[in-house]
Amino acid sequence: MATIKEVAKLAGVSVGTVSNVLNGKTSNDELIERVENAINQLSYRPDANARSLKNTKSKLIGVIMPEVCQSDHAHFLSSLENFLREKGYGLILKISNNNWLLEKKSLMQCVEQCVDGIIWYSPAKEQLTIPEEKKEIPYVIITKYPLSGYTGDLIQIDYRPAVEQAYKKMLQLGIQNIGFIFDSMKFFLYATEYVHSYQLTNYTKIVDSRERAFQAAYELLHQNPEVRGIIASNSEIEAGIERALELLDRKDVVIFCCKESQWAEQNTCSIGCANVSQNVVAQGAVDRLMDALEQSYTHEYLTQNIAGTFEYKEALPELEKKENVHLKFALYDSPAARGLQMYSDLYTKNTGIRIFIDLLEYKELETLILRSAREKESEYDGFMIDISWVEEAAKSGGIACLTDQFRNNREYLDGFIDGMVREYGMYENELYALPFMSGTQILLYQKDLFEDAALKRQFFRNYGQELCLPESWAQYNLVSEFFTRSFNSKSPVHYGNISVRGENIYNTIGFLNRLWSYGADIFDLDGNLTIHSPNAVTALRNYIKSFQYSNPDRNINSWDAAVEEYCKGDTAMAVFYDSHAMRINDYTKSKVAGNIGSIMIPGGVSVLGGWSLGLNQHGHQKEEAFQYLKWVCSEYNSIPLSLLGGSTVRKSFYQRSDMEEIYPWKKQIPESYEKSRKRRFSPMLKDYQQNELYTRIIPHEINRILYGEISEEEALINMEKHIKSKIMTPANGSW
Repeated sequence: MATIKEVAKLAGVSVGTVSNVLNGKTSNDELIERVENAINQLSYRPDANARSLKNTKSKLIGVIMPEVCQSDHAHFLSSLENFLREKGYGLILKISNNNWLLEKKSLMQCVEQCVDGIIWYSPAKEQLTIPEEKKEIPYVIITKYPLSGYTGDLIQIDYRPAVEQAYKKMLQLGIQNIGFIFDSMKFFLYATEYVHSYQLTNYTKIVDSRERAFQAAYELLHQNPEVRGIIASNSEIEAGIERALELLDRKDVVIFCCKESQWAEQNTCSIGCANVSQNVVAQGAVDRLMDALEQSYTHEYLTQNIAGTFEYKEALPELEKKENVHLKFALYDSPAARGLQMYSDLYTKNTGIRIFIDLLEYKELETLILRSAREKESEYDGFMIDISWVEEAAKSGGIACLTDQFRNNREYLDGFIDGMVREYGMYENELYALPFMSGTQILLYQKDLFEDAALKRQFFRNYGQELCLPESWAQYNLVSEFFTRSFNSKSPVHYGNISVRGENIYNTIGFLNRLWSYGADIFDLDGNLTIHSPNAVTALRNYIKSFQYSNPDRNINSWDAAVEEYCKGDTAMAVFYDSHAMRINDYTKSKVAGNIGSIMIPGGVSVLGGWSLGLNQHGHQKEEAFQYLKWVCSEYNSIPLSLLGGSTVRKSFYQRSDMEEIYPWKKQIPESYEKSRKRRFSPMLKDYQQNELYTRIIPHEINRILYGEISEEEALINMEKHIKSKIMTPANGSW
């Protein structure tokens, strides 16, 4: 490994100069370039322990774990490493195997390696006292039961309410004889504290591994065949129980487990879990430790309680079987539609109703829906509807009103993200469609670029401010410029952002993001035209400037093309709709997978998009079509349809703690929906050409600016003129 002296020698400078460059204490560009070139040639990395002799900080955190076989522990460790890396820290992992002597040894090794702090997951002893000589290091302890003797920051995981609910649920299901298989008597006694009716009996087993859980479950069920429910303390215990049930062929026994919810891991004998997000646990531990490290004079010890939530695995909704029935739906050709096309085979299997799906292009589908309304065609039983078409389709009588079908089933509609049933499917307080494919925007970025110390130093030298994730569109352009190779030869990527080109709705949406952020709009609340204003000029100039920092390839003319470009790994950041972003974090298709961070878009106002499903008013099989529609948009299907290429507007999906590795932007989605807006239309424009504003008039003028034909001011004047020419007047009532 190269040393700092070797770097200094190669760069022809002193060791002190190298140290100043590393710590951002010089602005001499010539010296900085020589030192950084030497660092890159030698692959030099500063020695954390050596630096700690001077800085008293190693930037390392000691992590003591009982083991990492449990899925919860593995998820915790993965989340913890991510959070610490974002704070500029690495970790040293010690495995104690639930042994107090090994824990003491691990503790000593962490201290010897000069760690800045220690995160200790599930100590083996209930009586925990930190030795005096080790108290100078801040600690955060994570435990599943109360500790005595410990004074310090604590993350207390409380499974008691969820275990109580699980026990009651089993009783409701008619299961009277319930066993408990736990890995610790202390944990068992604490977790079952609210289960007042349960007594410590032969139905209780304490074991320490998956294999011994198999033995305990086999013996329990063999000796007590009346037992039909078992509550397990973790995923490893559950795995041992499942193996015993398989060999005993006991399909009548159900399991409830204290573990993080993982939809893909659900098995036939599981009825649910006591879910605790290990991501939340890791975030809580890092927050407390960072406060202790960074605010040492004001830091106070706190205990954070994280309660497990009871999650019950719902059964497949009951479906009415019918023979010799087939339904035909017209959908927009998209990953969500293709996923539904595959998944509908399951519906046919359970009902006997065959589903035929035609995949159409955007304009082709809009034309079909309008024609079906106008000519009262009955070929299709239902349609996939852009949310901007719902009003038009409802007013024209093209889609059926669904209000009566849900009058006594508000619970079904309440499961969607707040306010989205109104935005996706209502017109004049009547329901016409159900949310099917989500559509809100987020900013995705490559995390390593914003964590790189050398890039941070260079950004500060260039602009006199810290490299931060952009909160405004002006900041977005500044950061984009920094990461664009033609503006900054040292940028590790070629482009700062992705800007969708062409005469299309995607181009308009990029402009609307800026327009709304700058307090301007196309129309005001009364429908009056307001597009030509000083703030609109500023917004348009900002938008046009962003194109300088993106790939000029004109084939990047859709969200799918933008996603494909971002997956190449040569762009720092980009704004996407969540419904198109899934492929970005697919390791088999994307070079940036695993390195994705997400925040709200600059300015905070997303252009609400997405699609609904509605029924043809003139279809002949409305009852059967409604049953299928309700099944597709149900909470039960939100996860599988999302994984098959779609996205969902169901609240429960975003409240789940799992799948954050696949959808790292998931936690931003509810907030983005809350701040999103629909495009406005003017009542003075004819219904069937409202979309022309956004799909042709506005992007046409934006393209002319990009081609150098007109200025931003002239483009807005032209937009205003063209829109005015389409407005109906009392004099002519025409376009």
